[in-house]
Amino acid sequence: MPPRRFLLLALAMLAGCGDPARDDAIDALGPEQGGVPAGPLHRPGQPCVLCHDGNGPGNMVFSLAGTVYRYAETKEPMANAIVRFVDAKGKKTFTGTNCAGNFYVQDTDYDPTFPVWTTVEFGGVPLDMSTPIYRDGSCAACHSDPAGAESTGHIYFAPMGLDLPGSGCP
Repeated sequence: MPPRRFLLLALAMLAGCGDPARDDAIDALGPEQGGVPAGPLHRPGQPCVLCHDGNGPGNMVFSLAGTVYRYAETKEPMANAIVRFVDAKGKKTFTGTNCAGNFYVQDTDYDPTFPVWTTVEFGGVPLDMSTPIYRDGSCAACHSDPAGAESTGHIYFAPMGLDLPGSGCP
């Protein structure tokens, strides 16, 4: 086969190597929120690792990522919280939440062995997740809205009525 035809055949084969299920799941997320560019503040509450796993459209690869909200009953982001992780081998890391409540850990910084135990801490008060993460680094895989048979609801720090200090975010 001439080199040019071989190259065209190879390119055609590569074009067909996508993951239709992933593509459908990403399409189902809908468009970006207006006024929020792609980056650390975008898509709070959505399954981050769906795009950021090295095979999706995200330009960084995350081992763990999610969003923390201040209260169970609202979508108010929990900025400046610390999210701590301990994997099955005892390896630890932590990261902070940003003004959208989002947090992430890049795979080059922490490649956990599942299960992973998680704690969210704010103002020196730690709250442990009651069960470990067993397989999916996207917190929204289990913590999406609304709460029900398929989901425990979004991650939150406190019930309504608890007066938390301000976030310092605009």
